[in-house]
Order: sequence, then structure tokens, then C-alpha cells
Amino acid sequence: MNSINNTLFVGKVLNHFDELPSTNLLALEMLANERITEGVVVSTFNQTAGRGQMGNRWESHPNQNISVSIVLLPTFIQAREQFHLNKAIALAVSDFVSLFTEGVAVKWANDIYVGDKKVAGILIQNTLSGDTIQSSVVGIGVNVNQTVFPNLPNASSLRLASGASLDLPTALEKLLKCVEARYLQLKTRKFDDLHTEYLSKMFRFGEDFIFQYPNEIYFSGKIVGVTDAGQLTVMTKQGMENFDIKEIKFVI
Repeated sequence: MNSINNTLFVGKVLNHFDELPSTNLLALEMLANERITEGVVVSTFNQTAGRGQMGNRWESHPNQNISVSIVLLPTFIQAREQFHLNKAIALAVSDFVSLFTEGVAVKWANDIYVGDKKVAGILIQNTLSGDTIQSSVVGIGVNVNQTVFPNLPNASSLRLASGASLDLPTALEKLLKCVEARYLQLKTRKFDDLHTEYLSKMFRFGEDFIFQYPNEIYFSGKIVGVTDAGQLTVMTKQGMENFDIKEIKFVI
């Protein structure tokens, strides 16, 4: 597998490996050491040292899940607009998961849930040049056929959600097609449309919920939006508050 047929540019150059420590790491090395075209993909079904948000480790059993990194060159996006890319990619992965099951939601900032279980995660690493994004490595991990998640009570997979085992190469092609479609929407600067859809897919949006500060103090609030900078806006007893990713934790 070295190319995707049903896309315009995403995955036309596909570097697939039997095993990799991290698809993002290799994609970043390729960007640093050679001139590569937009849409180049690095993928494996056996990632041994994957990373999630905030440096967390992404656990994945061999040959049961998808780990993929996509090189994008969104030079049309200013640095202050970069969370729009997060929205587009989160919606793309949501679109993909929705092909197989219902009840799909985006848990801020960009985890993908089915019900109250996580089935996919996203790690985007941007390189800035002045006021614009020079390049992005979009890492996506999807739990596909794995059915056992030791010590991860909130984890699930497409197989557990849908009841069906999936062919990994075929699923990868569908995922890349979804990413390309949302990226093209972003490229036409449909920011308002992406924002509206992101909120409509948001996990626990508009619901009273329990959150936790880093000092482990709990508080109740209601998610009412996301700022342009990607902060979560929560209505609390103290009023409207905006939180960065490290400043708040969902209590599930």
C-alpha cells in the first residue's frame, strides 16, 4: 500500500510501515530533512511509542488499530487562527467514525467519543513562520478492532461500538478521504460553518457537568462555547470562564 486512489492529494504518497515508534515523529523528521508535497502520509498498524495530548502515551495493540500522520501545508491560516485546523480535523475523524456507528461526539479539544468512551485521538504539531502556519503534522490514532483496554476504562473501539471487525487498509482510505474533505472546507475559509458543526458535535455541550481544576478541586459548569484561540468557555457559578487544555479536566 503506497497510494490512496479516492483522494485528490491526501495519501497520494503513502509511506506505510509494518511497525513504527511514532508516525508523527517520522513525519516531522521528513519535513525537516526533505522537501515533501502536501498530503504525504505516514501510517502503521503497529505504533509502539505513540503520543497523545499533553505528552500522554497513546496505547495501541499491534495490527488492530490505525496510527497515521498527514503532512499539511496550511499557509493560508494565520497563527492566531490555528484552532480552526483542530476543528476541521476533529470533524473529519468524527465523520469517519460516524460511518460505522452512531452517538459520535468531539470531546474538547479533539478526542472522538462514542457515547462516553474514547475511540480516537488527535495530535497536531504546527510549525509557524511569522504570523502564519508553515506546516502541520496531523497525527490521528483510531481504535479499530481492539476489544480489550487494560486500565483504560474510558476507551473503546469501532468494533466494540459497531459489532463488526473492519479491514484496516480500507478503513485508512476512508479516514484519509474524510480528512481531505474537511481540509478543503477549511481551505475555502468556511470557518463559521466549521465552528457551528464543531459545537453541534461537542461532547456534553450545553449540559451541566462536573469538572476538575489541576489542584483537584471539583466544580460544576456548563459548556457554552469555544474561543477563537481554542479555549473552552464554561458557565460556572462565578460567571463565564475560559480554560486552556491544561487548566480543566472532565470528570467522567
